[in-house]
Amino acid sequence: MKLEASLIREPGERPFPREMRVCVPRSRGRPREEYRPRVRTERDVERLRRHRVPALLLTSEWVTRSGYPVRFRPWLAVPEELASKITSDYRLLPVKDGEALRAPGVAELVTLLLRFDPLAARLVAVRNRRRLDPNELYRRVRNEGLERAATRVRLQEFAAALPKVGTALDREELRWIERNNPPLEEAA
Repeated sequence: MKLEASLIREPGERPFPREMRVCVPRSRGRPREEYRPRVRTERDVERLRRHRVPALLLTSEWVTRSGYPVRFRPWLAVPEELASKITSDYRLLPVKDGEALRAPGVAELVTLLLRFDPLAARLVAVRNRRRLDPNELYRRVRNEGLERAATRVRLQEFAAALPKVGTALDREELRWIERNNPPLEEAA
């Protein structure tokens, strides 16, 4: 069984800008018009957010500001049920808990990074230890089912309640990685 979601404009609500939407042919008997947003720029992501669609652009600048200088192509994080409904030039990163994208913090950043770069997730957690809420990190990792990736980079040091699933990297190896990836201030 497959869950599908649609974006449907409510009566009185402003539609997406014309260049950003693709209208889907109506099914028989459907009174409202269904849209498939087309996301090509950062401005389009902001427009989605203004229309209360939980979407987040994960950029290397955000990760760099969080203390880990890195470069990568941006990812568009959207709720899992909307991933098939959005057309985008960005790579999509489906998220199970879409509400987490509404007001992202360090825990959300660490959780998103766990999907494609667990070592970066660890380094961001280390450098933002004071701002990282252990309960929020626990909840996000569990909601996304990323316990194995979290165990691999020993995120239990930041959220002790996280279950250990699989094997973890050696502590000395992680310390070596932390020493050899200096924070932004030392890198300059």
